[in-house]
Amino acid sequence: MTGWIIFGSILLVLIFVFTRPVKVTAVYDSNPEIRVKILCFTIVKVPADEKAKRKKAAKQRKKAAKQRKKAEKERKKAEKEARKAAKKNRGAQNVTAAETTSGESADNGESGAQNVQSEAGGGEDAKKSGAKKKEKVKKPKKKLPDLDFDMIKDYVASASPPVKRLFKKIRIRDVYIDWVVGSNDAAVTALKYGGVCAAIYPAVEWIRTYFDMKVKEINVEADFSAEKDDIFAYVTLKLRICTAIGCALWLAVRMLKTYLKYNPTTGAKHKPKTRPVRVKAR
Repeated sequence: MTGWIIFGSILLVLIFVFTRPVKVTAVYDSNPEIRVKILCFTIVKVPADEKAKRKKAAKQRKKAAKQRKKAEKERKKAEKEARKAAKKNRGAQNVTAAETTSGESADNGESGAQNVQSEAGGGEDAKKSGAKKKEKVKKPKKKLPDLDFDMIKDYVASASPPVKRLFKKIRIRDVYIDWVVGSNDAAVTALKYGGVCAAIYPAVEWIRTYFDMKVKEINVEADFSAEKDDIFAYVTLKLRICTAIGCALWLAVRMLKTYLKYNPTTGAKHKPKTRPVRVKAR
């Protein structure tokens, strides 16, 4: 019974976490910032806080100190083993010194015969290598595979429903843009103001066709006394974890079906259907 209670508790916690949205907050001003949160926990923050930077630096220093200690221990151990091996080698050299002197005369005779054979074999190897160079055949150039546009079309058609659903489930909220256009020249300021207006408002309407978006305020002004632009932007994005996992699995299944359609298994036999030949009666 206790095991079932623990299992049920873990399952409820996982369901609660997976049904909560991941919140991404982005702020653009003189100090841009991006923050990713789940519930009340901040997973990613760019740029990181000074406190987090200090903790990270301290962890790196501790890790480097541990690595140095480990390397020092390994070095001492290797030196100790090398000294032991050197002592053993000295004893073995003293024993084998007498044996090597007696066998030198016999080895000299054999080495002379081997030198003669090696010279003869060297000439034969040179002839063989020259023949191999002549026998080399030019490798055919690899051709790029022909593009199957029907296959590409099917892959795109398979991927579009889950991707569209994922985009629709991303909620864009609290969109706030305050852009004050300025420059040293009044004519340039006027041109920049027109270009910014022509870019922002159509872009917002285009994004609305694919995402669930709610705009709080968009304000674009021209300040002919300002020397440069002053931009402040704020936006939050929300997406449930279970929605992202579901869309990913749906996409994987659809892509697998399309792959199997064009790459059938070896056991399956796909033969075109043909009509039986009719034999005319005489």
